[in-house]
Amino acid sequence: MTVRLAGYYNLPMPRFAAQQSDLFAPAPAPSDQAPAPPPIDPIVELHQMLALVRAAERLPWPDLPAAMEWEYRVLFLAGQSGAEGQRLASAIMDETERLFAAQEREQLAPAYGEAKTDLA
Repeated sequence: MTVRLAGYYNLPMPRFAAQQSDLFAPAPAPSDQAPAPPPIDPIVELHQMLALVRAAERLPWPDLPAAMEWEYRVLFLAGQSGAEGQRLASAIMDETERLFAAQEREQLAPAYGEAKTDLA
């Protein structure tokens, strides 16, 4: 049994609200989507990373998780690029260790009463 109140639902409700898309409409064609960026050669990216850490006097990452992410990226790219990638990754890790050691010396210097020295 349906009860109708006077003044309610006088006009039929539209089937779709304005700006509402059809739930079962076919998906848009792939050509409507933005094209994917071209892939970067892992060797090129490793060379860029090596240049960055060689030029740095301090760690270029704000915290340890960011540094770990960087190291994982280096290892991933090295795995994709063979022997040359392994050599570049080794050089990057050596430079990263140099930067960590410099940061540690800088942090420990005040604790031992040593004067800060510039590494440059």
